[in-house]
Amino acid sequence: MELTAKSEALAEVPVRFGYRFSQWLLTGGFKLLFGLKVDGLVNIPLSGPFILASSHKSWFDPPIVGSICPRELFYAAKRELFSNLILGPIVRYHNAIPVARTGYDRKVLVQLGQALSAGYGIIIFPEGTRFLDDKLHPPRAGVGMLALKHRVPIVPAFISGSVRIRRQLWRRRLRVRFGRPFTVEELGLRDAEGREGYRAVASAVMCRIAETGGVEPPATP
Repeated sequence: MELTAKSEALAEVPVRFGYRFSQWLLTGGFKLLFGLKVDGLVNIPLSGPFILASSHKSWFDPPIVGSICPRELFYAAKRELFSNLILGPIVRYHNAIPVARTGYDRKVLVQLGQALSAGYGIIIFPEGTRFLDDKLHPPRAGVGMLALKHRVPIVPAFISGSVRIRRQLWRRRLRVRFGRPFTVEELGLRDAEGREGYRAVASAVMCRIAETGGVEPPATP
């Protein structure tokens, strides 16, 4: 999708029919098969750019969160998916941005920033990769960089039950909670800058994710 910068007043972007239809199918499937329940959906801004910062335990997390959100979102997906004949066109249509699985990929942060400038929401998983131990882990600095540069609302999200999701066929405990939006100004970090500032904001975001899920925040590295 071509991105065009918008002023904040013109930042509401309509959801494409195909995108909305796929959301409906996925949400229905997750509810029917795994007992998906959602709390705090009212916390998602209905217009304007925002960062949806989520915990990450499963490959299913992006479609789970993306299908629930009433907005079109941009997100990073591993580069290998884009060469797949079936999945490649699907992830492209759903605003995925290819990212290398290892190392620092500045280009992805630039493209996610462009999506924010165009009035869209983005999904970002501050931990950088999925963890199967059902605990939160220290974040990477990317979410802090985006938050400080673009000064948009940040919505924390906590997903539970997506680890080994097939178990939810009978346990039916798949849950997503969205917390109250906040800004770097509310965190008292409006003047943070540089690498240490990015890390401070990212750590504060992880604490809000932990608070949303009612779990312990990650230990400080």
